[in-house]
Amino acid sequence: MRLLYLWLRAAILHPVRSLVALFWLLLGKRLRAHNRFSILIEDERYRYEKWLQKNAELSEERREEIKNSVSQLSDKTLVFRVFCEVRTAEDRPFVARTVASLKAQLYPHWELVLIGAEANEQFSDARICSHEVMPEELTKQGYLGWLSPGDLLAEHALFECAVVAETGAALIYTDEDQINHKGMRRHSHFKPHWNHELLLSCDYIGGMCFVKAERLPEGTRFQADAQGRYELLLRLGSILERDDVSHVPHVLYHRYVRRFVGPDVVRPSVRGVDHGKALESCMPASDAAVIAGSFGHIRLSRPLGPGEPLVSLIIPTRDMRRLTRNCVRSILAKTRYKNYEILIVNNDSQKPATHRFLENIGRNAKVRVLDYPGVFNYSAINNFAAREARGSYIGLINNDTEVITPEWLEELMGQAIREDAGAVGAKLLYSDGRIQHAGVYTGMGGLAGHGHRFLKANDPGYFYRAHLSQYVSAVTAACLIVHKDKFFEVGGLDETVFRVAFNDVDLCLKLQAAGYHNIYHPHAVLYHYESKSRGKDLKGAKRERYLGEAAALKAKWGTDTEIDRYFNRNLALHREDFVL
Repeated sequence: MRLLYLWLRAAILHPVRSLVALFWLLLGKRLRAHNRFSILIEDERYRYEKWLQKNAELSEERREEIKNSVSQLSDKTLVFRVFCEVRTAEDRPFVARTVASLKAQLYPHWELVLIGAEANEQFSDARICSHEVMPEELTKQGYLGWLSPGDLLAEHALFECAVVAETGAALIYTDEDQINHKGMRRHSHFKPHWNHELLLSCDYIGGMCFVKAERLPEGTRFQADAQGRYELLLRLGSILERDDVSHVPHVLYHRYVRRFVGPDVVRPSVRGVDHGKALESCMPASDAAVIAGSFGHIRLSRPLGPGEPLVSLIIPTRDMRRLTRNCVRSILAKTRYKNYEILIVNNDSQKPATHRFLENIGRNAKVRVLDYPGVFNYSAINNFAAREARGSYIGLINNDTEVITPEWLEELMGQAIREDAGAVGAKLLYSDGRIQHAGVYTGMGGLAGHGHRFLKANDPGYFYRAHLSQYVSAVTAACLIVHKDKFFEVGGLDETVFRVAFNDVDLCLKLQAAGYHNIYHPHAVLYHYESKSRGKDLKGAKRERYLGEAAALKAKWGTDTEIDRYFNRNLALHREDFVL
């Protein structure tokens, strides 16, 4: 009944937009329909509060199960040593709340080390001690973690961490929310699995995590303050592999805030951390420069080094003269990066005006026109052009895109030249400025979806994820840069199974499986007038082909059963806006 009420309310307030949502639903595009509908009803305000009603407390059965499991853990000596910096006398009343939270833990093997001139509280518990300065001897072994005065842990937090610690993880972190002095909880942060690129962009790990002392980089000192913590994580992150890190996808940490800060909690500056200084401490100056980013963030700008590698930008087209002309002209007029060529692949264009345009544009020294006759097969067309490309890097570019930022190609190339980089994708916008692409996440709609689709440009989105450079499982081939050798190493685009749809997702997942990181880099921005060049897969043979390719993606990559490593199982898969 509530859903019907919301539909009727949306239909009255936004009749045209409601019809658009219904249109997509009737065509079987349920993910797109949910996106459109969610924008209309804005029913997210109390979603987390409702979620807490079902998930906040452990059942008695689960509590007893955990107590019994503690004695069965193989490492009976595993101790979590938590360091808490008490900076001012105002912090002292909040320390008692944190201590009470630790004493309530179902896993009893913990120690709390209070650090600072004001850390002179006395507690009748042998597991708690106070020191004015950091005692080095306490940082040499076991798992070391951080809490701030007032921070709380769920009663099973340390138990869940102990379970994954048995795998030998070098770093353990959990999901979190924010809690105020009244005990109100807001702004749940359901985090991705290990994402070093995102950690460079923001402190997504959060205030409570544990590092294994034996895995700390040589010469690194463990410090209790927020600056030292973030710098340590950055240094540790540069040497860790994905299997070295365990993310526990439960809200086990409640970060104390005097006032709710929402997504700003991922800004290192919220806890007094100098983000730029932290980045400079862990990155050689030759590898990257620290500059201002969007929304007040600090980011890395990666230099290309001596010389600019040649990039071959591949643009397939069939009779879409105006779109292709707009795309090519925007590249030629706006691109600051100099060493590129444009390969326009003509797939049986019939109109005389198109042929005149191709003949004229082909006279430009940066443009070559290649003919690829026959039925439209996006994968085969791009593979053909990639073999003809002179560049060591190739760019897959849709002809319904248009350059916005002049530095777009040098930004993408700064990431693509990394040895561990797979495909690198840009932020793409609709003509009205809303986001069309901010990374692709598998599992959405049982297939794959564009995170933050339809987000307004001035909206931070889910903890600024739409605006921060990060690893993703896939990026769209509407604008994608990849080293040509890596492209062919994984077999290029699949010409047989994914002729038109999902070939970019398949390519990226192959690169990921080969050990490369696909990167969403939002500091390169273009318009994307989505699917204008080839139309939409709505009916007849096109729809049958689309359904076949969708089924193939599920069968090959398990997108209807597996959770994307850079998503979170607590977030909705039937929408693209990161909601519970």
